[in-house]
Amino acid sequence: MRTVRRFGTAALAAGVFAGLLAGGIAGARTAAERMQSGARGFEEYCAMCHGTEGYGNGDVAGQLQKDASVTVARLNDAGRLKTLGRSGVRKVIVQGGAHTGRSNLMPAWGDKLSSTQIDDITDYVMSLPSQKPGVPSATLQKYLEAPPGTPAQGRTLYVHNCSACHGPYGKGDGSFAEVLRQKHKVRPRNLTDSTYIASRTDKDLFVTISLGGGHVGKSPYMPAWAVYLTPEQIKDIVSYIRAISHTAARP
Repeated sequence: MRTVRRFGTAALAAGVFAGLLAGGIAGARTAAERMQSGARGFEEYCAMCHGTEGYGNGDVAGQLQKDASVTVARLNDAGRLKTLGRSGVRKVIVQGGAHTGRSNLMPAWGDKLSSTQIDDITDYVMSLPSQKPGVPSATLQKYLEAPPGTPAQGRTLYVHNCSACHGPYGKGDGSFAEVLRQKHKVRPRNLTDSTYIASRTDKDLFVTISLGGGHVGKSPYMPAWAVYLTPEQIKDIVSYIRAISHTAARP
């Protein structure tokens, strides 16, 4: 009887161990599964402000800028994420903006999401700069639908939105240019450079202005103006750049 009991106990223990082992293996997630989970979480909780690709151009970003003068952070900015590091990004997600020196309109997700969800979203955010997506179809559609711009309107918009970096006449010598050069080793583009501007299509210029420098492999300090300007206004600026660079339109 003792032998049978000992055998039964041993068998039970072996069965429990095997079950735990199998459960552990079954419960383990691959890197791809964690990334998919992070993408889903980001889409559900973050994209409304930060945009589906992290450009800071989500559905409510423009309203935040208009109503609260809050510029939503671009999360595909490699420099920004490198400075924060993974732990810093996770901290902002958990504690929110108010407790990390940022806007209090950035929610604290620590008491709303599980630790696993936060880890997955953090890892997904850290991957955004390396994804280098192409031009979103929505941006191309806006370019195609907007009428041709007018240089006169573009001049007014340029003075109010672009001249601080690119200079009053587009020569890359605006009031912020020296600060950008000294602190970040960035020189605003000389928009009167006919050779360079002639090599760009109107769509290229529209995309760069709309999505910002980081999207097209240039400086992330060039903002994504689609958050603040309409497609029609951006095309006006493109036409003004054509005028000051003495280059022909390339639709």
